[in-house]
Amino acid sequence: MSNLTAICQAMVKNAPNGLSAEQVADVLGRPYPTMMSELSQQPGHKLGAEAMLALMRATEGRAPMHYMARELNGVFVEMPHVRVSGHEVTRGLVACISEFGEFAAQVARSLDDGSISAEELARICAEGQDALTAILKVMELARQARKEQ
Repeated sequence: MSNLTAICQAMVKNAPNGLSAEQVADVLGRPYPTMMSELSQQPGHKLGAEAMLALMRATEGRAPMHYMARELNGVFVEMPHVRVSGHEVTRGLVACISEFGEFAAQVARSLDDGSISAEELARICAEGQDALTAILKVMELARQARKEQ
């Protein structure tokens, strides 16, 4: 089984939105046995790209996107949902600066002893992801504010 298919199978079995695998099949209008055969790569069954996208939508899972981005030396950052109201852009900028500060502090703490442990790397990646999300939120808020003019 390919890593990507295994990731999709795990995502369906443990859907982030709490749906069971049977419910995911129902949402997609697919027979449960067929879907599971594709996810386990039974002979004569393959998981297609369109099916993978549908699975991510149905489960609200993004693990396959993160895997593909890492394999291509990139990152996947989901655009945050925003609504412009009042001083939302300013609040977003403050959050962005705060998240970047936490990211920089984590990197500095991790480099203090000259090496980065697996746990430290995981914290750096998590803080970096939060900082990127905050930046994207400000960008999206600015786009929405521009549209409302």
